[in-house]
Amino acid sequence: MTTFDIRSPDGRTHRTGSVAGARSITELPASGPGVLRYDVVADGTVQLRWTWPADSAVTLWRATQSSHRELPTDWGSHRDIRSVRSAPVAALVDAQDRSLLTVSLSATVRGCDFAIGVNEESAEQLIQLAVDDIAPTDGVHRFILRIDLGGLHFAESLRGVTDDWTRELGDRIAPVPELARQPMYSTWYSDHQHVSAESVEQHARSGASYDCKAVIVDDGWQTDDTRRGYAYCGDWEPTFHDMTQHVRRVHDLGMRYVLWLAPPLIGPHSKAWESLKNSTLGHLEHLEASVLDPRLPEVREHIVESCVRPVRDWGVDGLKLDFLDTWASWQLPGLDEGVESTLQAITDELRRLRSDVLIEFRQDYVHPRLWQFGTFLRAGDCAMDPVENRVRTVDARLLAGDRAVHSDMLMWHPSAAPETVAQQFIGAMFSTPQVSMELEALPVEHQQVVRFWLGFLRDHADVLLGGVLTPMRPDARYTQVRAVGGSTVVAVFANPVVRLSESDRSVVVVNGGSEPRILVEGAGSGPVDLVVSDCTGVEVYRGTTTPPQVWAIDVPVAGLARIVRN
Repeated sequence: MTTFDIRSPDGRTHRTGSVAGARSITELPASGPGVLRYDVVADGTVQLRWTWPADSAVTLWRATQSSHRELPTDWGSHRDIRSVRSAPVAALVDAQDRSLLTVSLSATVRGCDFAIGVNEESAEQLIQLAVDDIAPTDGVHRFILRIDLGGLHFAESLRGVTDDWTRELGDRIAPVPELARQPMYSTWYSDHQHVSAESVEQHARSGASYDCKAVIVDDGWQTDDTRRGYAYCGDWEPTFHDMTQHVRRVHDLGMRYVLWLAPPLIGPHSKAWESLKNSTLGHLEHLEASVLDPRLPEVREHIVESCVRPVRDWGVDGLKLDFLDTWASWQLPGLDEGVESTLQAITDELRRLRSDVLIEFRQDYVHPRLWQFGTFLRAGDCAMDPVENRVRTVDARLLAGDRAVHSDMLMWHPSAAPETVAQQFIGAMFSTPQVSMELEALPVEHQQVVRFWLGFLRDHADVLLGGVLTPMRPDARYTQVRAVGGSTVVAVFANPVVRLSESDRSVVVVNGGSEPRILVEGAGSGPVDLVVSDCTGVEVYRGTTTPPQVWAIDVPVAGLARIVRN
């Protein structure tokens, strides 16, 4: 057991941390104001522990979290993090969105128990980290402990973490094709497992008419069983007639083709079951399938061939790889290494076939180690829930670095009000949208909404996807989100007060709330142009005015206001 010192930037707060299982711990030069870094060389499982006062914290932001945005107790805060589940980072955030403490570990950490929670005895936050799987660097098992006490906005503090991960991974990060940031059509909510070659081609045709760039063919192409289980997974042979010609027909419509697979799963009704049933980690009853052991050569060979065949033989442009986090259900020596070796073999071969291959991953596999393999990350399933889509896409963006982030597939009831349809797009507006509706059957008013919002997201993609993202109040599931690039886009949800700065010359304010009014502060003392549109893009007001300091603007629900300073 050894110790290390942690001091606040002003020197007023000092705590001593304890370390067990480390050969050494050495403080490194700070990478920014208030950022402490320690090089830890492991000699087994490394356990780090210290307390820190953060009495004004209102939430603990974590890499993967449910709708609960609480301050957990120390005994209820433990998260098992693996290469394909979550990521080693968390931030204590106050009501002004400041990070009081952001703790992270370098990308060499494959597996750890990560806990930050209220210690009832001391009324301080207890930090407990147990690192048990580290990718070696030049034969040495080491990692960096990063502690940010700089008091920055929590999103900026998290950007510092992802910047460090980016520098650490360097050229090992997979390139992101521009297509990964373009709207796509998904068959899941529209077809589920009842997908067919004919339905895919119809969706591709209608998706192309809405300027979607790819069709993602989800579960169902590989089986005639439609009971939503995975007992037939493992062979990955299409039920569609002449898959190569089918893919070519989709290409002829101007659409790329992305195909769903669940590489870890093998079901007892598959032809491959007899040869691989003894090469599994165990059975997951709720999935009706077993999970293959990626440490075994025969498993890696089977998985790699299953993933490469669609691209090599059928002309598919990419893969949607699902259920990777089932591998995290077991903690076994070498398992995470086996997972990564399998993913590396898949991506090496796919990129040999085509450099712009698309590979979709899903929350909760958001670990920086996976930046080496995937090209875009989709929010976890949240059907017809624009609020959860907002929360999940923003969460993903905050930890994705330059990775492309997609919404969960957008769906709504065919009889929904136009404003309800628009809210689905507004909830996903800081990500690349995936749509999963029978587009050719939409009523006219829905068509207007979809075309308008897909066009809006396309026209502002440089800001929405490439700008600096600043969300407010993670404890309240993001009451307002701002993106700043060449211009500014602000989406208001539960907080209708938009505060502008001198640099905000051209601003779009999107009304994602429930009241038809927003309040703008700081629009300036000179004249400004204002254009207000409803949820279908129809202009309802245009004029020039000199706004008051607090400016009330009538904006229809799910509509927007464009403000340009003269």
